[in-house]
Amino acid sequence: MSELKDNLKQLYYFYETVSSKSISGAAKKLFISQPAVSMQLKKLENSCGIKLIENNTGKKLQPTPEGQKLYKYLDKIFKLLDRAETELKKMEEEKQINITIGTTPTYGRFVLPYIFEHYADLNPRFHLKVISESSISLLKSLKKNRVDIIVIALWKKLSLKSFQVHPLGYEEVILISAPDHHLQKRKNISLKSLQNETFIMRDEQSGTRKYILREFKKRGVNLPVSIECESPDLVKELIMEGKGIGFLTRTKVHKELASGLVKRVDLGNYRFYLDIAIVLDKNKELMPEMLHFVDCIVKSRREQNLFPTDTLEPCQTQPADTDNIIPLRTF
Repeated sequence: MSELKDNLKQLYYFYETVSSKSISGAAKKLFISQPAVSMQLKKLENSCGIKLIENNTGKKLQPTPEGQKLYKYLDKIFKLLDRAETELKKMEEEKQINITIGTTPTYGRFVLPYIFEHYADLNPRFHLKVISESSISLLKSLKKNRVDIIVIALWKKLSLKSFQVHPLGYEEVILISAPDHHLQKRKNISLKSLQNETFIMRDEQSGTRKYILREFKKRGVNLPVSIECESPDLVKELIMEGKGIGFLTRTKVHKELASGLVKRVDLGNYRFYLDIAIVLDKNKELMPEMLHFVDCIVKSRREQNLFPTDTLEPCQTQPADTDNIIPLRTF
């Protein structure tokens, strides 16, 4: 009799055959043909020098007494192997750190590729998932633990009492139109004169929209929202087609501005800025690796400037509430 450990494949075929009580059942489970199973069983019996399976006179296959004894040992062995495989997979999953990042469509497109390029490639243990929603929806998702980290624009009236805020910089929100729009013929346009224009904006969940409407209302101007769009890309497309004017972040339209597809409307000295920040839930304890991840993003912002430096002018409108902005942790 040759050593059984030299016939592991044949032993596994025997084990599955007895477990299935038929050669056909084993063949289906092993994804091979029935003759292939029969051949391996025959080789195992020849190798052992004993008969392991009774002649199949009934519907169900039966092992011989020797085959039953061997099956009991194999049952323990293969169950231990299954357990070992499960444990190894669990250990591998525990090594992997899952981070779900939420951001708005604008910053998902322009900020996250940079983050992945400079951080994810150096940290293969991280599994990064990105979801894109409006600022309001993202804050709700953060509180409900659907995301770990969010990158959003802030504004003055946004309540941040239950959040940690890590500033990344400022982003200018500009009024744009098609190049041939009649407003392009005017300079130093007053805010009140815009009340009769056709405005295209994001839906009510948009933080940028809420911020702009509040800033105008503080100055006694109620902007009419003629067209609402869920997507900032659709807002941009409609403006380029001359359907109206609208406010978008300069990051969102920097290519179109450079190519002349849209133009900035001259509002004189008025400038509107949003604070861009990473926001965390104060009440959620994050793993050290996640905090390090946040730290690396903020440091990268300082070193590489994720946003155009010429937007970092003194704010002409009130900045976001900074009472809950906390200093960076040291690692």
